[in-house]
Formats: sequence, C-alpha cells, structure tokens
Amino acid sequence: MDFTTMDIRTVTQGKRGDGVRYLQLFMQEYTSLFNERVNPGCPKCLTQYLTKYKNHFKTMANTSKYRLHAKYENIPLEFGSPILVNNANITPEYAQKLLSRPNGERLFAHIPTEEALITTEPKPRKKRQVKKQPLQHDIKKQADLETDDADTLPNPQAQ
Repeated sequence: MDFTTMDIRTVTQGKRGDGVRYLQLFMQEYTSLFNERVNPGCPKCLTQYLTKYKNHFKTMANTSKYRLHAKYENIPLEFGSPILVNNANITPEYAQKLLSRPNGERLFAHIPTEEALITTEPKPRKKRQVKKQPLQHDIKKQADLETDDADTLPNPQAQ
C-alpha cells in the first residue's frame, strides 16, 4: 500500500477491496516505521502523521551527493525558473545546471568526485509488501456433502 500518494481523506475514509480500512493499515505501518504511540482519533494528529510519513520517504528517495550551502537553499534553477533547488530536491541534473553558472562551485558545500558519482548508483525504492490474509470460506468437503441416503429416499423407479 503506497500511502505517499494518498491524501488524508482517502487514508481516513477509504477501504481496501476486502473491507480493511486504510487507516488501520496506515497506523500499523506508521508505528512499525517510527515506533511511537499514535492517536487515531485526532484529525490534526493524523494529518501530522501522514505528513511525517511522506517527508520520510521523500528524504529517503533523494540520493544525491551534492549539498548546497545553507544560504543558497531554494535558489532558482535558472533565471526566471519556477523551480527552486534545495538540499531536499537536488538531483545531479540540477547540480550540473547550477555548476554551469559562473562561479557555480561557490553555491555548494559539498561536490562529490567523479569516482563517487560513478560508483553509487541510485537503488530503486522497494515498497513494503502487505501480508495478505487468507480468505475465510464456508465450503464443505465433497465427502461431507455426499450421503448414503439412497435407501431412505423414495424412488419410484426402483419399485
């Protein structure tokens, strides 16, 4: 279940196909991830939990080795660009555009070497597998359904 793409209303009111509420699944995943007590009855707290959860996975997804100086956080990518670059969303492509500026090196607190860039490849993010509960069936075995009632039932052809 990918809660990073859901909004708070979907998490609190949605259900899976088998009737399990998303809120229950989210609370289980949140407590296993952060190991803290939760209050599922507080709407403000639920919004904070979801925000913290999304931010956690957003920071884990950023594997860039480039780091900007604190005073250059949220710098425009290019002149007039609506994209603001900071340490949370910097990518190697953004870093190369910033480095191509005149004196672009002064924006960065850390620039990785070429060897470090080649050896570290970004790993794909693995989604947690939700354990599927076995479905409960009320199907009886075939042997239980077959009875030996042939002599007790009236059969007009046997006479």
